[in-house]
Amino acid sequence: MIGTTGALLAAAALALLLIAWIRVDKALRAWPFGSEDWPPGLEEGTELEACPPEFVAQIFSSGDLAYVGRLNSRELQRRFRHERNGVALVWVQQTSAAVQRIMRRHVEASRRSRDIEFMTEARIFLQYAQLRAACALMFVGIGLAGAQGVRGVALYADWLTQRIGQVAREFDAGLRPQEMKGAGPS
Repeated sequence: MIGTTGALLAAAALALLLIAWIRVDKALRAWPFGSEDWPPGLEEGTELEACPPEFVAQIFSSGDLAYVGRLNSRELQRRFRHERNGVALVWVQQTSAAVQRIMRRHVEASRRSRDIEFMTEARIFLQYAQLRAACALMFVGIGLAGAQGVRGVALYADWLTQRIGQVAREFDAGLRPQEMKGAGPS
């Protein structure tokens, strides 16, 4: 049976998660592009390029916040944090959506492949699971600590996204010649 201390800690953790969720939801509602439909006018099937690692590092950097802090304007600091957190949340959403699309395509390609290697597939799945967990952690972390507070997780998530995309492209490139062999005249 859970003791009083354990129950209080669990209740506090749930309250923090709820507060973070509400703050994140409020921040995303304030942004006109807080959904997977960003950017507007993007045609169906068109892939967005991943953000360069330098851009991701800048989004989650504390350097800009320190600069704004030196201007001694609480309102400017508040607005900056709000805007930066919004950009970070949109990046988390876009990263999560992009990896889901990559994995969906990979699963479809894997179904057609005859040369599935269990260890490779297990490694890809574990990286995917890590990335999904990192996105969830960043989503809550941005609500609690701001974009700068989850910088390490964001850089790791960006690296994992690049890696999963690279492995999926390599797998897809290796699969195409096999498909072409079977596509010839019978």
